[in-house]
Amino acid sequence: MLSVQTFRSIFVSGFMLAAAAGAARAEEGVLRVGTEGDAPLFSMADANGNVTGFDADVANGICAELKMKCKFVVQAFSSLVPSMDSDRFDVIISGLGITAERQKKIDYSIPYATTPLYFVVPKDSALAGLKSLEEIEKALAGKSVGVVTGTTYAKFIGKRATSADLKTYDATTQQTADLAAGRLDAAFGDSPTWMDFLVTPDGANFTKIDVKITAMSDPQTLGHGMGVGMRKGNAELKAKVDAALCNMIDGGKIKESSLKWFKDDYTIPCKK
Repeated sequence: MLSVQTFRSIFVSGFMLAAAAGAARAEEGVLRVGTEGDAPLFSMADANGNVTGFDADVANGICAELKMKCKFVVQAFSSLVPSMDSDRFDVIISGLGITAERQKKIDYSIPYATTPLYFVVPKDSALAGLKSLEEIEKALAGKSVGVVTGTTYAKFIGKRATSADLKTYDATTQQTADLAAGRLDAAFGDSPTWMDFLVTPDGANFTKIDVKITAMSDPQTLGHGMGVGMRKGNAELKAKVDAALCNMIDGGKIKESSLKWFKDDYTIPCKK
């Protein structure tokens, strides 16, 4: 998933293995949902196998639309797509970004959400009051901007803010540490990262520039948002899931869940 800090715990890992092993057989009226289970705010599994978070809300909403019962199969994110053909689950709902590489292996629903990206700067920075991406790009000329290396975010900045001094980091914690220490004029990352940082003492003197950037701002670079993954060739299931997602998007359910978990609207309009 797009740059969300995750935590790993022994009890969740143990449950993940047990849940995956016990979910190999399909049941009538049950939609088996593969999900990570240890991604804060997105997909969080407890020791009893209960899954909560934005992904869980999306899954349960789809199941309600299809008049089915959700059965969550929790396992490591990196194993979800490779496990698609093993019949452990019917769909993947786990903040799964739509990428060309994954599309070679699985089919996707329509995109339903995208993690917004923001610039964060000192509160007293002249950049703080800018109102458009074009203004930001111009103002960043000669200024240092921190991004996490290897991310689509880094590619986006390299493409759009060509005159900025791009600083890359192996981890978000390194990026935010340099930002807090005054070694960066700005940093660029996803909304959940800044939700964590801005409420810490280190983040007290910083603010987001109020310009939301989404995958739709540059799909070629940032991807096409999150979608529900499924086995290739299941046109009937895809049509049903797409219709369910459209109903949830148009009815405000995705927005409601997004605001609940992220205090921000991650919804992508339905493409019928």
